[in-house]
Amino acid sequence: MLQEFLKEIARRVRRLERGHWLAAGYLAVALAGTVASLARGYRERGGYLYYPPDWGYRSLLTAKAAAADNEARTETGESVGGGAVAVLPLDLKRYLVKEGDSLSAIAERLGLDLDTVASLNRQWGSGVHLVRVGEELLVPNQDGIYLPVEGSLEKMCADKGVPLEAVLAVNRLGVAEVRRGQPLFFPGVQHTGIERSVVIGTAFLRPVLGWTSSAYGYRQDPFANVLQFHRGIDIAAAPGAPVRAALDGKVTVAGEDPVLGLYLVIRHQIGYSTVYGHLQQVFVKPGATVARGQRIGLVGSSGKSTGPHLHFEVRRAGRTINTTGLLSTKR
Repeated sequence: MLQEFLKEIARRVRRLERGHWLAAGYLAVALAGTVASLARGYRERGGYLYYPPDWGYRSLLTAKAAAADNEARTETGESVGGGAVAVLPLDLKRYLVKEGDSLSAIAERLGLDLDTVASLNRQWGSGVHLVRVGEELLVPNQDGIYLPVEGSLEKMCADKGVPLEAVLAVNRLGVAEVRRGQPLFFPGVQHTGIERSVVIGTAFLRPVLGWTSSAYGYRQDPFANVLQFHRGIDIAAAPGAPVRAALDGKVTVAGEDPVLGLYLVIRHQIGYSTVYGHLQQVFVKPGATVARGQRIGLVGSSGKSTGPHLHFEVRRAGRTINTTGLLSTKR
């Protein structure tokens, strides 16, 4: 009886040991997976901003450099006023767009001006109203914009109100390394006037209410049935619908063309112009000054057209640009 009891205890001990080893094995696998996941996360967070609230406007390295700079100033006995901030070298991170994001919301969440984020990720406002989930955006650790070096860098700095030394330090460059045409980051500088409106997507008004029937870019030509580049967008609308000026400007052309039919060209500031084609009627003449939102014509189907719509182009320095995500519906 005692012998059987001892055997039963031995069996249970062996079963318990096997259970412990199995549990230990599961635990080891789980811990290995957790460690690998954390390591991958830390590597990714070195280049991405997955958690905007954690963004401290500077990387660990630049924060240490700034602290060391301030400490050095103190040790040398240099007299400085309170609240001074050391020049912060430019540090760019990548932000991965999530569901519900927009450029303006991202900029606000990171404490940056929309101009800073938009000008870095969108070429002159094109697509500023559109972001794609999973898209990578560049985000700097401070406000400012990139400007190409034109002429004297010293004069550019004086015009923008930024010390030459600060521009060089932010870009980690010596004055001898700067080349004409080279884009440099000017800290604290923002676009102004019409340039700012274009960059943040508030300048150009959608000229007619309707739906985009043909986008900018390559398409199958509806007449020749060959692949051709469409230099604007087609906005389908009811015949006679009012067409409005996308931006303040001066009418340079009011004429007729075999392809565009009855059309208008309006010249705007800083090298921009807009084209309005296939009109039914125009209300302005060359030389006339028009205001943003002013009625300038009516939707038609003149020229080479498959139906009533407005062919609309935005040109910069004579070249068409993609208007997708550029137009605003707010007057």
